[in-house]
Amino acid sequence: MLFLSLENQIFFLIVLTFSFLISASALAVKMQTLKMRVFELAFAIPFILNVTAFLTAAYNKSGATSLLILSHILLIVDCSFVLIITQGADALKLFAVVPFIFIGLGFYLSSPHIYSCLFAAMCFVTFVFLVINLVLLINNMFHNEKSHMTGHAGIFILSSSTGLWLIQGTITAEVLILLALGYICCTFYVYNNTLAEFFRDYQDSRESLKRMNSSIHAEVIRRVEAIEKSNRKLLEKSKTDSMTGLFIKSAIIEKLANILERSPRMNLSILMLDIDNFKHINDSLGHQHGDLCIKSLTNFAKTSFRQDDIIGRYGGDEFIVILPDTPSVKAFIIADRFRELIQSKSNPEITISVGISSYPEDGKSPAALIEAADKALYTSKQKGRNTVTLYSSL
Repeated sequence: MLFLSLENQIFFLIVLTFSFLISASALAVKMQTLKMRVFELAFAIPFILNVTAFLTAAYNKSGATSLLILSHILLIVDCSFVLIITQGADALKLFAVVPFIFIGLGFYLSSPHIYSCLFAAMCFVTFVFLVINLVLLINNMFHNEKSHMTGHAGIFILSSSTGLWLIQGTITAEVLILLALGYICCTFYVYNNTLAEFFRDYQDSRESLKRMNSSIHAEVIRRVEAIEKSNRKLLEKSKTDSMTGLFIKSAIIEKLANILERSPRMNLSILMLDIDNFKHINDSLGHQHGDLCIKSLTNFAKTSFRQDDIIGRYGGDEFIVILPDTPSVKAFIIADRFRELIQSKSNPEITISVGISSYPEDGKSPAALIEAADKALYTSKQKGRNTVTLYSSL
């Protein structure tokens, strides 16, 4: 029996395994080019003819042997034409049915009489397509066209295997090795142009999606930071006086409380000051003139005090200045120097009265310190205005 020998059994397993995998991929892999699908369908020729040869070998050994050889000659012819035809050509649609025509042709030519008559022609066809695929393989290698290189290499090796088989008249180890290499190359060609391409596209899509997600994430962070920055600006704006740009009463008290909480051992002084006779200025010269006096005092305060000092508008013409790391004596010198500056440089001309309280001797809470400074300011008013008073001297 034909398939009793080990070489024939290995041959049958190689052909059946690879031809089934490649031909089945034409139906299993949905999204692929017509050229690849037609190439894969060509491997239905050796699959069907070899199965038929296996089934008929018991009673028709010569016909079964003919089917084995013809299946590979027809495969080589079909695949060679498919590889030569360019993608998108109408001829590819015709070659979609050629494998099934070749299967019928294989049954017809496998009769011993016809096979023996055409043996020389089949040898010649095998040699011609061996040369054609070798030339195309060299051309692909020379032009570095890798997409169809393994396809031409696989058909060239299969042609060499079939030619050696025809010359020797039997399946040898050399024929099996070449046959296996040819099928492996064809399998790799199919994989590289179908599944591998999809995997590459999938990987590219994943990378693109990652970049998109990263970009979206960065944009979201940027937008959130912009919103937070805007909110901070709005919050700061809500804490400042619209006319002077200084902190309002609630904000200055909050700042003072934070300082005392963070640095309970710090020496700190508070200046409470207001414009002398401000009600009279408003009543006699008008509110616009009064606003100019407030703005003038604000400008001098912004340029005269230290960067770490905190200035706020306590209400009306009354201002408060927090002097961190400043004992009462030093605060008195600073306040009196500022009073003299306002008296000599202000425009419109105004004078101010100042009251000073110090932490911790005059109070240990914001409310107590402000109340002490306010009492010292009231004393400055009683003294005749345009003067500075320390609460500790009362």
